[in-house]
Amino acid sequence: MGYYEKSLGIVQEIGDRQGEGATLNNISQIYKARGDYDTALRYLEQSLGIVQEIGDRNGEGVTLNNISQIYKARGDYDTALGYLEQSLGISQEIGDRQGEGATLNNIGQIYQARGDYDTALRYLEQSLGIVQEIGDRKGEGTTLNNIGQIYHARGDYDTALGYLEQSLDIGQEIGDRQVEGTILNNIGQIYQAKGDYDTALRYLEQSLGIGQEIGDRQGEGRTLNNLAITAHAKGDYDTALRYLEQSLGIQQEIGHIAGMATTLNNMGAIYLTQQNDVESAVKAFLQSYQILQQISSPNSKVPESYLSHIKERIGAVKYQEIISNIKQ
Repeated sequence: MGYYEKSLGIVQEIGDRQGEGATLNNISQIYKARGDYDTALRYLEQSLGIVQEIGDRNGEGVTLNNISQIYKARGDYDTALGYLEQSLGISQEIGDRQGEGATLNNIGQIYQARGDYDTALRYLEQSLGIVQEIGDRKGEGTTLNNIGQIYHARGDYDTALGYLEQSLDIGQEIGDRQVEGTILNNIGQIYQAKGDYDTALRYLEQSLGIGQEIGDRQGEGRTLNNLAITAHAKGDYDTALRYLEQSLGIQQEIGHIAGMATTLNNMGAIYLTQQNDVESAVKAFLQSYQILQQISSPNSKVPESYLSHIKERIGAVKYQEIISNIKQ
């Protein structure tokens, strides 16, 4: 962050408007990775204003795409699609095939999030055709991964694995260790869904090793969370909680608030269902809910539902007593 802030000062001082727009965009991505969507959006809107003012159509397409990802993270899929369609139009207008492929991929992910898997696949297959045509191996690996995620969501685990293994081969071929770690994590989740927990653990441990080796703290936190889910499924609740506590520490360290909310929610579930520690469960769910509300995430319904269930189970008076204790 310090590097980008210094860079922003320099480009503003010398009047480099294109550089200023690009740097604001880069700063926004750091806030997005942390889950601070409001701040990310403010930087992106500043960047968009500059690239439109100077007529930088490529920069405009990229920024519109990045804005769409903020709305996607918040669950506002209609607004996200509106930005993506503008971005797609610009890519096609200026002949930016790589940008077109990336945007079609992102549109596919919106339809995936909505559960419209047929439409998602149509967009992803168009994206795959473009990235293969232009030799964009990284884009090809990303799109194969996303197609794999569609088949995972449909419960077609063997087809999902086929796409993920192709994606993994590309990640290893181009030497992209971060992508390799992500795909190993996703393959682990397939075996987890199949109930093959030992194989899931092997893939997740490989993913964790890569995350730790390359310093991908966000990836490390995500994989620890998935290791916890696998341990939980095996009935090893103490190990699951240990993984979640490690994951939470990383999310707090890097300021990834969306990840913190997910981890707190998973911790709350263990406190409630396995340890019968209602007060710890309420505290974890409440923190998760407050974070998700803060970033306008539709996932806030999950901890809210747990809290409603607890209140109904123990009664309003006892529930309020726990809330009062937490606030002290």
